[in-house]
Amino acid sequence: MKSIPRFNFTRERFMSGFDGKECKVYPHLVDTGENMFLTYQMLLLSGSDVFNDLYVVKSTDGGKTFGEPEKLRRIETKKDGIRRIFVPATECYSKCHKSWITFGMTISYADDKHPVTENGIATGKAGFILHGEDGQYVGEVQPMELPFKCISACPHGQIIEYESGEFLVSFYLVPTGETKAKILTVRYKYENEKLVMVKAGELLDCPESKRGLCEPSVAKLYDKYYVTLRTDEKGMFAVSDDGYKFSEPMVWKWEDGREIGNYNTMQRWIRHKDALYLAYTRKGAHNDHIFRHRAPMFMARFDEEKMCLIKDTEVILVPELGARLGNFTVTDISENEFRLVTAEWMQGPKGKLGECEKYGSDNSIWIAKVEFEEDVGNK
Repeated sequence: MKSIPRFNFTRERFMSGFDGKECKVYPHLVDTGENMFLTYQMLLLSGSDVFNDLYVVKSTDGGKTFGEPEKLRRIETKKDGIRRIFVPATECYSKCHKSWITFGMTISYADDKHPVTENGIATGKAGFILHGEDGQYVGEVQPMELPFKCISACPHGQIIEYESGEFLVSFYLVPTGETKAKILTVRYKYENEKLVMVKAGELLDCPESKRGLCEPSVAKLYDKYYVTLRTDEKGMFAVSDDGYKFSEPMVWKWEDGREIGNYNTMQRWIRHKDALYLAYTRKGAHNDHIFRHRAPMFMARFDEEKMCLIKDTEVILVPELGARLGNFTVTDISENEFRLVTAEWMQGPKGKLGECEKYGSDNSIWIAKVEFEEDVGNK
């Protein structure tokens, strides 16, 4: 394991405001080289996972300041009492194609309580859409080809872009006729503003998990690929030599063998060129009052040889103020700079409102900037 230079991190809290009816969730930060854009989704608090309008906020000074939010064009259709809305799951800026791409899933609603389900599974189709220079959507959502039919399929996590301009995208999906989510990686080439499937991996499963594997995020370090995995019971990961066939899932642990305490929420990578760090939430941080212990937001070094996290490298990137922070994203700015962005989700335990405010949350967005020094040595 190579030694990595020291890093510094700073955090900023802004865009506060909460009306008790909807809240900002799941923000993304996109760096196009010329400008930065922050996007976020509004969540109706009338039910569970009822997503509403999307907004984009532009920065012309590298994220030091942001302008006023502008509503993104709504991607929605209505038929026979069913509302179908495109919900972003991950965003990236392709340096090869000079295009800002949002990957997501079209979700159906019959009311403002819950998504439409089939066999107990919220239905959804995977797709992507492009953005223009002003951040607004260009064109319509394009479908993403998959090797088999699915009840639900969501492209999720961090995208790997190869020098060829091809992408490796991770999905969590429920194949038709099944009831548990599985993980699949698919490689695409980008032609004429469409994604063409080049190769699909093997399904990764966890039969002992109640709902299966969800919300993956893939990273590559040297000649290995690593994928984070959410299950109801425990946060997990798997490793691969080629990015298509992964090992059996392993539970996240410290170097002494103790489990870190992450469960039922996502984890993501901070991908330095010579090391991987994990961003995550966990139990055991005086945070029993937080929904699923989804705050504070931690970061720790991954030991790729021992296949564990190193406890004494753990830092808190974003503090806990009563609201969950577990739906978050990480953006690679350069090989030495990374930004994690999250929002204070204002539903407390069991969906209660008013609990988060007691500790100081007000639906603010947080941006944590992690910067490594330049020189990397070996040990």
